[in-house]
Amino acid sequence: MTRHNNVMGNDVERTAEEAIAAIERLTRELLARREGAHLIENDLDRLILEIDLSLRDGARHEKGAELRRQIDELLDDAVQHAAVFRPGQAYCHRCASAACEHSQPPSGRHVFVGYAPTGAPKWADFAQRCLDLRHPEVDRLYDEPPALLALNHTAEELHNGLLRAFDNGTFALLGQVTAGFYAIPARADEGRGVVALSIQAGLSRSRRGRPRVGLNLLARGPGGEGLDRIWERQDDLPWRRPVRWAQTALSTLGPALLKRSRRGTELERRVDRILAGLQRRLERGNRSRSRRTRHAQQRHQSGRRPTRKAIEDARGAPDEAFLHDTRSGVLVVLGDRGRTHFFAAEGKLVSSVRYSPGAIDKKIKQDRWQPATDEQRETLRQWLVDPDRP
Repeated sequence: MTRHNNVMGNDVERTAEEAIAAIERLTRELLARREGAHLIENDLDRLILEIDLSLRDGARHEKGAELRRQIDELLDDAVQHAAVFRPGQAYCHRCASAACEHSQPPSGRHVFVGYAPTGAPKWADFAQRCLDLRHPEVDRLYDEPPALLALNHTAEELHNGLLRAFDNGTFALLGQVTAGFYAIPARADEGRGVVALSIQAGLSRSRRGRPRVGLNLLARGPGGEGLDRIWERQDDLPWRRPVRWAQTALSTLGPALLKRSRRGTELERRVDRILAGLQRRLERGNRSRSRRTRHAQQRHQSGRRPTRKAIEDARGAPDEAFLHDTRSGVLVVLGDRGRTHFFAAEGKLVSSVRYSPGAIDKKIKQDRWQPATDEQRETLRQWLVDPDRP
């Protein structure tokens, strides 16, 4: 009896394996007939199917058609998602693709800055972008090696200017972090070896409205090569860990949250927090370790870096030590021995440097730095006392 049961068990298992093999063959046949199959055939390793069986006579044809439709929809979603999230290439609303002539940055120095009215991606030199935004540390991008600056861009900022007629609803940016410059080994004919990144969080929708969220990295090497070739120039990519952290964080956003996605909803707020974390990790992890000279590293370890005194200086500063930078809009707080701290309006510390008395006097005489208003000064002090207040 035991042997008979084993034989029957083996037959049942074999039948189950044959059923799975038949579904696999069906999936591969449907994939082979599909335009864009090349985008996913090397990466597609599993599909989650819901198989509704019926044991009544005549239901096999009906259930088989339902299974095929389900597999077709899943493959369509996978192809569309892969077409939208192409590593190194931005989605172009004008061409409804991420594989057109508009989708790549013109050089390794360029970052994505939004969409033209007709939906084509717009690019700008990262250093020029920082100049336009009056970043207080923009001059450090021209140091050797360059500083590492990171900027956070909201969904509203990135879609501003895109005409509604050219937004087909297939893809939406939820936010972006741009960062540069990363020093990359360059060949003799390539000039300065620097790279800027655009790291985008985006939402794609299938034809049936099924949402998927993902992270896309846009960049080119110093010689214009694609993102996939940059790793050949050095042993490790300095942005790898922060980007991996952000991708993992995005993967925790559940289907229910994605389905409710609209501008200003909880989804955008969650993504904003993830991208803010990515920005901090890029700046702290790369600028502090990779961009510091040996002398600066020793100074940091000895505790003499001015950033460490920023909050203490600002809380104890007299009224006349609060200034307003007319170009960048940040608040400047002067500390002892040339320590100079830059704060955003909401109290966030942007940067700290040391200036000579002559350099400080020059900025004041040129009206680059003007006395802060009472409101600006007191608002910053309130943030420093209670940074979590609404």
